[in-house]
Amino acid sequence: MAPSLRKALLVWLLLPATLALITFLPLAYHLVHQPAMEALDQALADASLALIPHLEVTSDGEARFTFPIAAEHILRADRVDEIYYLVLGPEGHFIAGDQGLPFEDPEHQEVNEDRISFDAHFRGHPIRVLAIRREIASQTFMFITAETTRKRDQLRVDLAFALILPLMFFAGATGLTIWFAVRHALLPIEDIRRSLQGMGHHALRALDARAAPTEIRPLVAEFNHLLDRLEQASGAQQRFVANAAHQLRTPLAGVRTQLELLQTDHTAEQRLQRTHQCIGAIERLTRLVGQMLVLLSAEPGGRSADLASPLDLPELIRERSPEWVRLASSRNLDLGFELAPAHLQGDTLLVGEMIANLVVNALSYTPSPGEVTLSCGEDAQQVWIQVDDTGPGIPPQARLRVFERFYRLPGSSSPGSGLGLSIVQEIAQSLGGSASIHDRPEGPGCRVRVSFPCPPAEPTPS
Repeated sequence: MAPSLRKALLVWLLLPATLALITFLPLAYHLVHQPAMEALDQALADASLALIPHLEVTSDGEARFTFPIAAEHILRADRVDEIYYLVLGPEGHFIAGDQGLPFEDPEHQEVNEDRISFDAHFRGHPIRVLAIRREIASQTFMFITAETTRKRDQLRVDLAFALILPLMFFAGATGLTIWFAVRHALLPIEDIRRSLQGMGHHALRALDARAAPTEIRPLVAEFNHLLDRLEQASGAQQRFVANAAHQLRTPLAGVRTQLELLQTDHTAEQRLQRTHQCIGAIERLTRLVGQMLVLLSAEPGGRSADLASPLDLPELIRERSPEWVRLASSRNLDLGFELAPAHLQGDTLLVGEMIANLVVNALSYTPSPGEVTLSCGEDAQQVWIQVDDTGPGIPPQARLRVFERFYRLPGSSSPGSGLGLSIVQEIAQSLGGSASIHDRPEGPGCRVRVSFPCPPAEPTPS
């Protein structure tokens, strides 16, 4: 399942809030419940203390507890709980109050100075007991009061509701606030999605980066840069198609014209001449189509990177050299080779086509008699392939433009399509290299050099 930014934000915002509420609820309950229970225990302690003044010890050591009925009614007066009391003398001797009232619980009693408090049962009801020990006339007496726990139980319920209901409301309000906040924060992304949805491939337009939040503004800027690159690539592709159509139309029109004239020719010599012209036009057309296919193969995604293999450049040049030698001989040109050891990692077909375009381009523009020299080599930094010719050269201001597709120097009389150096540049860049044009050091002419970084050294087997 694809990750959701909305869900991730909700989880990371709601989870801490939920954990905080879960932690706060018992803490708040304890902070409020404990003082309330202590206050009720203090009321029982006050009632026990109120019993002490009513106990007297006579001169002969006899204990008398005088507790008026009105005072007892006041002690027992409670609209919720039943109140009990008990007065015990030394060794637990009963003096007054409710007999059988528990006054000692060794397992659960809570001792605070001279007070003992604990929970017990009396007459079938749970009760809370508080006993106070006092020394009177060198004798130990226990003053015990107790009450049923209905008030305490109701207090616990009321306290729970008093805490839970506001917290539930707060949790709901917090959840809704977080949900609306996340939804509002993601609205710019939804606006971008709608903008992209409304775009057609013929109407790409940049997004407004200023309206985007700061966090996604770099993403919008990168997307706009991508649109610019796509627009440039689309424009280049359209120009390539238009130029290719024009370049294909010219030889096709020539072939058609020659074929139409062939129908009106009456002599064998005329028909043979027309046939040779058609064959020449078809050969140029075939070469143009082949160059286009090589150019498309050199573009990213044209041929699989799995086809790359270690290449011995001098050996590759020797394999392809016979066709170049024949072309040079037909043009009365001297084609030389200066091949030093050089190795490259690349596609054999593409690298061979790159070198072929370098050589054929030089042979095509070098007047007879002339010289063309193909050399290669490598050093510690780079592998290079170089072609020198004694042709008219390329003006410095045009040395970048000649790498553009279908570009030809103004006034050039040599046949060609303007794709040779474009193919060289495209293949060189696909292999991480570059092509450059220089003056020939030995004199008039041109030098085209293609350089590649040296391939990484293979690990030595241990």
